[in-house]
Amino acid sequence: MAIARPVAAQNNISELLSQLKSAGTDTSKLSVYHEIFEHYEYSNPDSALHYIEDGLKLFAVRNNKVGIASMTLLLGTEDGDQGRMELARKRLNEALKIFEDVNDKGGIASANNALGVIDAKTGHFSDATRHFMTALKIFEDAGNKKGLIGTYLKLGVVNELNNNLDKALEYYTKTSALSPDSPMTVNGVNLLNNIGIVYGKKGDFKRSLEYFQRALDASDKPALTGVRISTLMNMGIVYQNLGDNKKSLGYFDQALQITKDKDLPEEHTRIVVNRSAVVMLTSPAIAIEDLKDALITAKKIGQRSLLEDIYGNLVENYKIVGKYKEALSMMEEMRNMQDSTSSIEKAREIANLESVYELEQSNNKIRELKLDEQQNALKKNVIVGIALCLAIALFLTVIFYRRSNQLNEQLKKREAELENSNKVKDKLFSIIGHDLRGPVGNIPNMLAILDDEGTTPEDRKYLIATLMEHSIASLETLDKLLYWGKSQIKNIGSKTEVFEVDDHLQENLKLVKNSAEQKQITLVNNVPLNTRILADAAHFDFIIRNLLSNAIKFTNINGAISVGIDTALKPGYTVFSVKDNGIGIKKKNLSEIFEPFSSSTRGTANEQGTSMGLMLSKEFIIENGGSIWVESEEGKGATFYFSFKNA
Repeated sequence: MAIARPVAAQNNISELLSQLKSAGTDTSKLSVYHEIFEHYEYSNPDSALHYIEDGLKLFAVRNNKVGIASMTLLLGTEDGDQGRMELARKRLNEALKIFEDVNDKGGIASANNALGVIDAKTGHFSDATRHFMTALKIFEDAGNKKGLIGTYLKLGVVNELNNNLDKALEYYTKTSALSPDSPMTVNGVNLLNNIGIVYGKKGDFKRSLEYFQRALDASDKPALTGVRISTLMNMGIVYQNLGDNKKSLGYFDQALQITKDKDLPEEHTRIVVNRSAVVMLTSPAIAIEDLKDALITAKKIGQRSLLEDIYGNLVENYKIVGKYKEALSMMEEMRNMQDSTSSIEKAREIANLESVYELEQSNNKIRELKLDEQQNALKKNVIVGIALCLAIALFLTVIFYRRSNQLNEQLKKREAELENSNKVKDKLFSIIGHDLRGPVGNIPNMLAILDDEGTTPEDRKYLIATLMEHSIASLETLDKLLYWGKSQIKNIGSKTEVFEVDDHLQENLKLVKNSAEQKQITLVNNVPLNTRILADAAHFDFIIRNLLSNAIKFTNINGAISVGIDTALKPGYTVFSVKDNGIGIKKKNLSEIFEPFSSSTRGTANEQGTSMGLMLSKEFIIENGGSIWVESEEGKGATFYFSFKNA
């Protein structure tokens, strides 16, 4: 769906070029360049780029910082329109930096709005909201009605994309209140279009079509090409929901023709994805080919929301034609591509950002009320004796100061407790979303395919093996999550004590012995008897067991794993080592191997795992005052080192 930018009224291009030639000041030229860009942005992108590049050269020669930043912003906007998202983000950040250097508030707001559009298009909704809120604050302070209209509209779109439909309508209502007479501008038509989208999502298709038809009637001009494409596509979606596939395809095809003529890859791909849902009803094989082409384009332009839609549609189409392995492959790619946080968490973060803004507005009102109250109190107290007032004020100040200090201390303590609780909660949600939700989320789909009568015995065998693999991975993740969560939620700190390592090490070697024997791997214990350390014994057990399990997972058949210590490497500490001669670790993965949500590699026997074990091991070691690191060369094995204090 379109995310609109505010634009000025459009003039005839010959008049604009004449104005550009006669403009006597840089400010006048800058205004005309903006209008030329708005005229050509969708109707002729090449011409838009030509004139803006000319403007950039002109302002660079004159060392006009605002002009350079403005032209760079427009170039970034056009890059975004053409699907060059990373280049767009780079240019827009350059423009923002220049605007900030010269303290141009309007430019800072415009650059934030443009960056918000790119973030929204690439699925980074919380970042988009942050940019839009920054712009909104600037436009409000400046009383910039045009800027407020565009920003409210963008905030409505972000909330609609996250299915916060009532919040989206709230922003659209604010937009409408500020621009009651602007249906012929890009913002006006976009407003009609986006309100139609919200009603469509609410299931009120009749009202949705009324808004889309008004938008379509108002958008028959070159400067409104972008929003016309979106409106045609949305009409196609509504008629698809109403079961009128002929009308639906007609609107989709009109929109596709415009995107081909104007060379707009993002819009073209989005329409193909939505059109495929209609095509699949009669020709799923054709729909699959269309989606595969769309997948290539979506990957090139980095459109995450588009990629998720394409993967989902491919899964459904592959099921229809009985290609279950391909369906599972698409599920896995979609899972690997998805963000570590769920859409609920994204929506929550956006709501938090909006709440911060609203809180700031409330605080401003409170400060104003307090100021008025103080002024009134001052007028009343003038008649009271100055000496008496000062004495009373001093007495009250001392009491208030002492009381405030006590309350502040209590507040700081409570804030620290809440912050710690929030960190635990956020980490739990993140781990569940990243390491647990993926494998578990695919199980219902695989069971549905397994239950399908058309599934062949070979496919059933493949599915059962895959289900077993996902279940084992989920259980492993859940065990680790419960172990960590128990200590965090119950606020149980580490229980350090002096103990001998040998019994613990022998017990953990027994626990992994069966896994090692299955791959004929030799386990060697080189740790001397009577080795004593100061640590939490339960933490030590978890760490050594996790490192041994990982070593077995990534060691080939007939390999070897050894556990040893070094008491001279780090004064005051015993440094343990778990060494294997397995496949080693890629150089690019070494720097992030202990970080949350680092990529997980399959073992030498195709064992599936998660990245959580090493993350928790690092956390436990740091809690015990030690450190952990790894040395590895791909193809030559790995050695993990971790240290605990000497007894």
